[in-house]
Amino acid sequence: MNVSVFVVMDNEKVKWLVDNYNILYKQFFKLGLDITQFAFVDDLLGIDYKSFSKGLTIFVEDDSKKASALLVPLNQMQDCGNGIFISPANNIVIVNINIFNSFDDFHTMLKTNLKIDYANYCIKCFGIGEINLKNYLKEYKLSNNVFDYYVSTESGDSLIIFRFLSSVNKNIQDNIVSLFVKELKQSFYASKDITLSQAVCEILTLRNLKISIAETFTGGEVVRSITNNNDANKIINDAIVLLSTQSINRILGVDNKILSQYTEVSAESVYEMATNVLNKTKCDIAVVLTGFINNTNKDLNGLFFTAIGDSNAVNVYKHKASGDKPFIIKYATNTVIFEIIKKLRQNALNISNYAV
Repeated sequence: MNVSVFVVMDNEKVKWLVDNYNILYKQFFKLGLDITQFAFVDDLLGIDYKSFSKGLTIFVEDDSKKASALLVPLNQMQDCGNGIFISPANNIVIVNINIFNSFDDFHTMLKTNLKIDYANYCIKCFGIGEINLKNYLKEYKLSNNVFDYYVSTESGDSLIIFRFLSSVNKNIQDNIVSLFVKELKQSFYASKDITLSQAVCEILTLRNLKISIAETFTGGEVVRSITNNNDANKIINDAIVLLSTQSINRILGVDNKILSQYTEVSAESVYEMATNVLNKTKCDIAVVLTGFINNTNKDLNGLFFTAIGDSNAVNVYKHKASGDKPFIIKYATNTVIFEIIKKLRQNALNISNYAV
């Protein structure tokens, strides 16, 4: 159902809206609605909407910041209270910004008044570009035109939401989503809207395993990302931040000959680091990340190596990220956490003792 949603707020709320736009858009999508306009007017609470003979004129801005007048037929709409107006005949919803404090109540109100109900499937994957995902989903929808989709990608981590009308047979819904997940192959990691760090914490906790982490250019971001979750201290054995070649040699015992010949940012060094982390910390899984950042050499800037190892094997991966410093750090952090998930989920790294 094509429903127009207008979010009404005063100018003081504009920054709040900008900061939370993606969150709000995702929430509306799950409800079967798309945000089409934002109206910056005085609070609708307490107005006598019936006093408007033709409707309420509000001004909206398009992407180019051009304002235009829009006549909202409040006098023809149902007043649902709390600044919410619904017109089932015109498929228009006007909401005051305060509804976001009680989104579940708003969902119930929409289902009751607009008779719409949607089934949502959340898919999380890593390492596929947002443009590629959207292009593929566009083609996928052409052949299975019974769903809408939402895509959001941040530092390589993507959320896809399939939105089906509840009238679509459940078996059809499951089949479409299952086929899509199969196409994602090794990129898929969760069937719910959680972060990479939440996913890895859940799996490690479930399997009662502990990891030890050693990282260089990310400065502890991997540890911070994981410890943002509850009970993360139960799954992290040791966390080491190494900021110099000397510390890699002194703390992890990587041979100076290897560091001198290959540098600390190399497959050889990161392999030795992971091996020594396993031996020194007695963890179940060693996680190591080292790379270049702010390097004047474009070929080296954003180059990083990851190593994930256990008692059976240590595997090394080579990566290259492009972007500013915050993006490279976040992307590298997400990458190594995703590789932990792959290791835990299917033991995919037990191929050889050393591979790039």
